[in-house]
Amino acid sequence: MMRLVKILVFLSLKQKYMNLIYYKSKKGNFGDDLNKWLWPKIFGNSFFNKKTNIAFLGIGSILIENSVFLNEANKFDKKIVFGTGVRSINESIEIDDSWDIKFLRGPYSSLKLTGDLNNYIADGAYFIALLPEYKNYLKAEKKHKVSFIPYFQSIDKVDWQKICDEMGWNLILPTDSVENFIAEIAASETVISEAMHGAMIADILRVPWKRMRFYSHVYEGEKVSEFKWNDWLQSIDFNKNLYIDTTIKKRKGVYKILKKAYLKKNEKLLLDEFKYHEKIPFRLSSESTFKIIVEKLSDQKRIMLEDKRI
Repeated sequence: MMRLVKILVFLSLKQKYMNLIYYKSKKGNFGDDLNKWLWPKIFGNSFFNKKTNIAFLGIGSILIENSVFLNEANKFDKKIVFGTGVRSINESIEIDDSWDIKFLRGPYSSLKLTGDLNNYIADGAYFIALLPEYKNYLKAEKKHKVSFIPYFQSIDKVDWQKICDEMGWNLILPTDSVENFIAEIAASETVISEAMHGAMIADILRVPWKRMRFYSHVYEGEKVSEFKWNDWLQSIDFNKNLYIDTTIKKRKGVYKILKKAYLKKNEKLLLDEFKYHEKIPFRLSSESTFKIIVEKLSDQKRIMLEDKRI
């Protein structure tokens, strides 16, 4: 009898729960942090407390060969991919029957992972449109004519508050809480964003947006950054990748020593370009495209909740 009890205790300790896999930044990053906030709202608070040997991959470009994300996922018997993105065109990822690809972020991710261009809907962030509070976001009072969102790794590169103050813009940091981030975009008439999920949330909340490039494509690499943006843009039927080009100046010569002078040089570059930002139009996915995305996501939610194996 004692031996049986020990076996049952051991099996209980070995039991795995639904595991949410996503990138966690020490400084915080909205696009990644959205996972922990959004999915329990979509599937219920108990979704990730289920005793099941499943890894759930949601929002983020975490489909990367030989990565900690895939290594963690492969510890589980089943892996569900739900609106996730492949990181770059260079990835070579092998999947087997234990991978359940519900849908990917865009056609590039779909083709790269599955060999099929059509196994995509849009980024998982678009599930925000299925939340009960979504209508309240759409009705939010507009407090800011223009809001600006830097990439989370760009925050310390210049004084963004100073730049936004000079432009008369509202600054939204991607390190803010999920609730505040969404609320600030909802309260904006337009959004200019270096962060892809900044532009994405604006599109979801039907706030016209435009992209700018400063440091993200330098930090991630051109191939990674443009693959991700084009993957998402194609999913909302945009064939052109338009942006304000304010690429950070390389730190060389005397600027390697004079940090303040280097900061001022980049701040001047940004202000000079921002003053003519109207050369690049604000954008918004069409109502018909948006409606189709929301309908497809609603179907995916229903299928997940009806699946007795999950």
